[in-house]
Amino acid sequence: MADSLLVSPRILILYASELGTAADLAKEVTHTLLRRRLNVRCIEANELEPFTSLPTYNTIIFLASTTGQGEIPTNGKDFWRKFLVKRIPRDWLKDVEFTTFGCGDSTYLKYNAAVRKIHSRFLQLGAAQVVARGEGDEQHSEGIDGSFFPWLETLVRTLSEKYPLPDGLEPIPADHLLPPEHFLMLTSHRKVTYPLRDIMKDLHAPRPASRTFQVAKNERVTAESHWQDVRHITIRVPGSSTRWAPGDTVTLLPKNFPQDVEEFLACQGLTDIADHPLAFVRTPDPVIESPLPGRLIQPLTLRTVLIHYLDINAIPRRAFFGMIANFTSDQFHKERILEFTKPEYLDELYDYTTRPRRSILEVLQEFSSVRIPINRLADVIPILRPRAFSVASSNTGHSPGPFDERNNLEILVAIVKYKTIIKKTRQGVCTRWLASLKEGDPISVVFQHGTLVPHFSTELYNKPAVMIAPGTGVAPMRALLWERVFNEGHYLKNTLIFGCRGKDTDFFFREDWARLVRRDFLRLNTAFSRDQPAKRYVQHIILEQAEHLWDRIYKQGAVVYVCGSSGNMPIAVREALVKVFQEKGEWEKEVAIAYLAHMEKEGRFRQETW
Repeated sequence: MADSLLVSPRILILYASELGTAADLAKEVTHTLLRRRLNVRCIEANELEPFTSLPTYNTIIFLASTTGQGEIPTNGKDFWRKFLVKRIPRDWLKDVEFTTFGCGDSTYLKYNAAVRKIHSRFLQLGAAQVVARGEGDEQHSEGIDGSFFPWLETLVRTLSEKYPLPDGLEPIPADHLLPPEHFLMLTSHRKVTYPLRDIMKDLHAPRPASRTFQVAKNERVTAESHWQDVRHITIRVPGSSTRWAPGDTVTLLPKNFPQDVEEFLACQGLTDIADHPLAFVRTPDPVIESPLPGRLIQPLTLRTVLIHYLDINAIPRRAFFGMIANFTSDQFHKERILEFTKPEYLDELYDYTTRPRRSILEVLQEFSSVRIPINRLADVIPILRPRAFSVASSNTGHSPGPFDERNNLEILVAIVKYKTIIKKTRQGVCTRWLASLKEGDPISVVFQHGTLVPHFSTELYNKPAVMIAPGTGVAPMRALLWERVFNEGHYLKNTLIFGCRGKDTDFFFREDWARLVRRDFLRLNTAFSRDQPAKRYVQHIILEQAEHLWDRIYKQGAVVYVCGSSGNMPIAVREALVKVFQEKGEWEKEVAIAYLAHMEKEGRFRQETW
């Protein structure tokens, strides 16, 4: 965008994002402000040198998710470390105005802790708040967007009043294309011959620190009559150089199925050039400076890009409709598409996309006149994001895997498949791919250190453990239990409260628990919610085991781990623990709540939900 068209001092948008949500929102803020002709730059937090850069901007907008135990995401930790340096003067940012927006989940005690810390630090360094901090909540009826769009509208209105457009200059309309961040370009009309048996299974997008292993076993561990397919996937990790710890995760990059790619190619009229070689070209001095991968998949064709890079099954965001409106000559389609870009039609957008989980592919099939040029595909369609899964096996200790190999990597995966309100079956992009894997298939993984479990050398690790883990949340608890048993045996006291629907339907790792109970390594309490007329959940077990839990937690100083699905479960668990503290400690409710908060502050209450 030509500098002569920009009407404000410099605005910087920073983001720290673990799995992509905050990054996507940062781009949406950027595009919205660009349409107001404001002078904007957007960059990943770690890519900025704060000491030399921050004071040179007039307005700073920081979007951050919260990860782990209230922490800054990985791509913002370097920035945060520098931002905390004590020698920075308290008036360092006195000429800067700022605001922040957080992506969080209110079922966590440290709800939006990352963005709150960032916001407070800006205030400490003298920056003035241009609009109030926004806090998105996954538990909102409209998800993060329920808070994001009102916050964004307030921000745009405030900045527009501060920096009004000159007479005769209007905002850039939604159906006018902005310069791309990067684009795809055909490099030849000669068809590529793939030197692979299966370009979906045998080809992997390069990622930093990725390792390629083989699937050893992919076993359904729920009864065939059960409504949900849950897989215990074992991955062979040869040798002893690969290490992980309890609480660590592996990230897997999903792939689109070839039949979906064929449908996309057909609806966009791109089938004839699907196997021609491509190049990924970055626009000079882009406004959004998100890092591109250092290496791209080879051969790079439209087919491999659609299988391995672009999320054609994502639920489209509002900005998507503004872009595709440029690629139709059908006036009725264009008007309908542009309605979804208007703030007053936010409810209609939610009802059309999020509630029925309608995908980008389905939107393009419905608005069949839309034809996205190949050079704009990477600009219009979001990239596939890695998915994280907790490791369910011990690495340095004993793990009773089916192959008796010390280094088997195991994960427990609930396959996402359901019917929407429009009675259409939806499947999770990543779990659908995982369910298709067979023994011997290659799989590319990246190990990530987790924060759920303290390091084995710390005092916290060696305290008694109370593990509350319904469903697949039990996976990291299994890794932790086997590790503790191997290292300390009887000396460490372990309590597991596990919940599922039925003893004979989805009682994961029941043989493991039986072995540990027989050897007096584990105290197990179970809640089978559907095995009796009245439903029983983990919170009911907590109340029933009040005496034991009071002794473990208060008298012995146990660490409490809560792991599983977000929503009602973590809230109910906290409420049940507060009741235990009230009853056994003879405390007022406020004292019990304060004790739980103190436990969290000293690392004795640790939660990981999704």
